[in-house]
Amino acid sequence: MILSRNPIPANESERLDALNSYHILDTLPEKDYDAINRLAAYICQTPVSLITFIDADRQWYKANIGLPNNEIARSETFCRYTIMSDEVLEVPDARQNELFADNPAVVDGWVRFYAGVPIIDNEGYRLGTICVVDTVPRNLTVEQKDALVTLAHEVVSHLTLRKQKRELEESLKLHNEFFNLFNNSPEIHCVMDRTTRIQLINDSVTRILGYTPLEAIGHPIWYFFPKGDRDHLLKIVEDGLRNKKKSYELETRIITRTGEIKWVSWSVIAKKENWYASGRDITYQKKVVAELEQLSLVASKVSNGVVISDANNKVVWVNDAFEKITGYHLEDVEGNALGDKIKGELTDVSIIHKARELSKNKQSFEVDLLMYRKDGQPIWISVINSIILDQFGNIDKYVEVIIDITAKKKAEHELISAKEEAVQLNRAKDMFISVMSHEIRTPLNAVIGISHLLMEDNPNESQKENLKILKFSADNLMTLINDVLDFTKIETGNIELEKIPVDLRELVDGVVNSMQFKAKGKNVYLKAQVDESLPENIIGDKTRICQILLNLVGNSVKFTDKGGVTIDLKVIEQTNNEVRIRFEVSDTGIGIAADKINTIFESFKQADANITRLYGGTGLGLAITKRLVELHDSRINVESTYGQGSKFWFTITFNKSADTLKTKTQAVEIGLKLNILVVDDNQINRLLIDKVLKKWGVNADFAENGRQALEKIEARGDYDVVLMDIHMPEMGGLEATKVLRAKADTYSQQLPIIALTASMLNNQMGMIGEAGMNDYILKPFNPKDLYDKISKFSKE
Repeated sequence: MILSRNPIPANESERLDALNSYHILDTLPEKDYDAINRLAAYICQTPVSLITFIDADRQWYKANIGLPNNEIARSETFCRYTIMSDEVLEVPDARQNELFADNPAVVDGWVRFYAGVPIIDNEGYRLGTICVVDTVPRNLTVEQKDALVTLAHEVVSHLTLRKQKRELEESLKLHNEFFNLFNNSPEIHCVMDRTTRIQLINDSVTRILGYTPLEAIGHPIWYFFPKGDRDHLLKIVEDGLRNKKKSYELETRIITRTGEIKWVSWSVIAKKENWYASGRDITYQKKVVAELEQLSLVASKVSNGVVISDANNKVVWVNDAFEKITGYHLEDVEGNALGDKIKGELTDVSIIHKARELSKNKQSFEVDLLMYRKDGQPIWISVINSIILDQFGNIDKYVEVIIDITAKKKAEHELISAKEEAVQLNRAKDMFISVMSHEIRTPLNAVIGISHLLMEDNPNESQKENLKILKFSADNLMTLINDVLDFTKIETGNIELEKIPVDLRELVDGVVNSMQFKAKGKNVYLKAQVDESLPENIIGDKTRICQILLNLVGNSVKFTDKGGVTIDLKVIEQTNNEVRIRFEVSDTGIGIAADKINTIFESFKQADANITRLYGGTGLGLAITKRLVELHDSRINVESTYGQGSKFWFTITFNKSADTLKTKTQAVEIGLKLNILVVDDNQINRLLIDKVLKKWGVNADFAENGRQALEKIEARGDYDVVLMDIHMPEMGGLEATKVLRAKADTYSQQLPIIALTASMLNNQMGMIGEAGMNDYILKPFNPKDLYDKISKFSKE
């Protein structure tokens, strides 16, 4: 019988959504879950007990007794079978079980007995397990199994309560945010009962009217109106209710706490048993209108245009400034709607229509509008409209203030143009980086590739040592070039540190070996001192740590003519899971003047103007080093005495590598049955790839550009894979792929195409997928990476 090694529940997608909804993954330990887990270990009398949750790729331990780690790959777990049913899964002796006998924890570890029960939430989703493990074969009693099921239900109860608490907190937070929005509005917002008695009012009542909310609550809204206005407003509301009107737009006078009269524009809505009102202070607008009516002479002299229209929106008066701004005299516009006279070809007439609707509804407004002068010249104006009501609340006049904002709009357009120009410059910069990346990385592809081939060609011991140094140096030169080309990426903090096992002793040896030739050439020593208590492996970014040390050691060797350079790694603090390491690079070189120490980490800066002339360098090394150290949540320190030497040091806390159960395996590269078309305009690249492919028995054909590739694909039609360069003369790889994918036949649409690219730009990575390519390999490539990419297409 064939057994599934990686069973997936039929409702996996929904199960993962349900799991994520509990927000339990990667949370801190909680005593309730720990207590349940201890009870499981006690009842079942096992040394290991776990409460786990299983996501797409891993099993994570919420509660853990007996294991050093807190998660494991899903593909290595027993529990991936437990969540496939609702029953208890018991494995009395894992060595005798077909599913688990070859599990690393059984073959290389101590696991003999396992029993687990799925954690099933109230919706029926199996989120994880509660399980026990022992070092000897055994069986659980019926009572113990029943206890595990009961404890799993208890876990679900805690999960449900935890989720409900979180949802309640989020609901409360949302409520508070809405209340803050309500309370911080510049307008008065209030809720009244059917008798217009205020039930709730926001803090703006204090700013506008001087009353606190507590002083206003409980009073009818009419309490704050002048006595003469109450009857008039009540009549409007009563007439509206008789006509089943539910909303009102009103402008009323309000008496403040100090006895001052203010004007407020109200929007009122009646819903069920309550009234909801929002009021905006328009006292200033009313004052402006009143002053314009009373002081028409002054209005005639202001620099802004003023237009007065009657209740039918027909112009009756304009001031001199309006004539100066627009070129129109009163006789040109009198008796016409202003918008009809000043609109032109590019005027947005929808703004004019909307403004007229607001005016009819007794609402003031302010809009920006492109209009045309009488001589046809377009200008931008800002129109501020106010409504004047008569004693009965009807519209009497409209007053509009016209402001010439052409210069402002021009400045805005210039800013937009400047922004677009900046975007174009940024694109040009990206293109330059892409081209430089391609041009520099292409020859390095040959250096690194040939070093790979020579290493695998049975060199003698002396050659092997030299090849290791060559390969290490070439790899790190590649890293340096990548960082210099993408220095902006470092500046903006877009680099993410890799997290893989790193052997620091091996890394330091590599740094020493790669720099030893330069040190011997200057007749200075280069040595390393590594703390014996340093763990065998830590979790970190090997490339970045190596670059930091190479930059520091390279600088020290460069500026040291007598004595030498020492790399020192010390363990400062160590726990079961973490280790804090102090990295130090010291030298007996020229040193740094005290007043220059603060400048050496600046981009393109040297401590002395003569350094570049005497020693060379761009001044980027320490700037990049500083930023890379800061990415590790640390800072680099320097101590130096001018003429005696310098010391650079920093400390980083790493997680230890949890690889106690990991089995080291050696991948075997077997022969491949493939016909591959290699498309690359660089002859050295074609030669290198040909040598690599021949090792694996691959039949390789070659094309120098995309057009040749299309011709060969159409002529032969038997290629299994295409390795396609991106940048080529006549037709590039992206264009060739699009042409091929546009064809109707299945072969053209499904032929695997792997991009060969020397570019590191994110946008170009996106273009690879958009063009229809299946994958990519970054040049210079590692032969193992190439093998992994193409081997899956090999014919049996």
